[in-house]
Amino acid sequence: MLVRFKPITNIFDEIDSIVNTALVSHPTVNRTNRFSGVVMKDTGEQVLVNVDLPGISKSDVTVNVNDGVLTISAERKQPELKENEQWIRNEVSYGSFERRINLPYSVDVEKVSAIHENGLLQIVLPKHENAKPKQIFIR
Repeated sequence: MLVRFKPITNIFDEIDSIVNTALVSHPTVNRTNRFSGVVMKDTGEQVLVNVDLPGISKSDVTVNVNDGVLTISAERKQPELKENEQWIRNEVSYGSFERRINLPYSVDVEKVSAIHENGLLQIVLPKHENAKPKQIFIR
């Protein structure tokens, strides 16, 4: 069999490609070990963070803010199969997840709030007074 020559331009991309190709055949392996999506928005007064956490219950999620870093930890537990069941295909990642995000502003830690509803974690990070924009009046 002839194979077209393809020079390696970036060894790291090549290694990632080989590893990802090998892992596709094993659907229970967690290839990314990351949350599926994080969105951050600055409203001027606060930073809003939305995190997609489908299939993860509120009791399995932890949110911390420390030294300008937002840490979101969660665990997605693998469902158990009954005696006569077997996986045909399972592309869902299971296990512990952690995401650390450097915050662009200092936040008022005492006023941080979080809501987990319908697979979406919403975190409100009010800016600390010294991080809020201030208008300078010209004399």
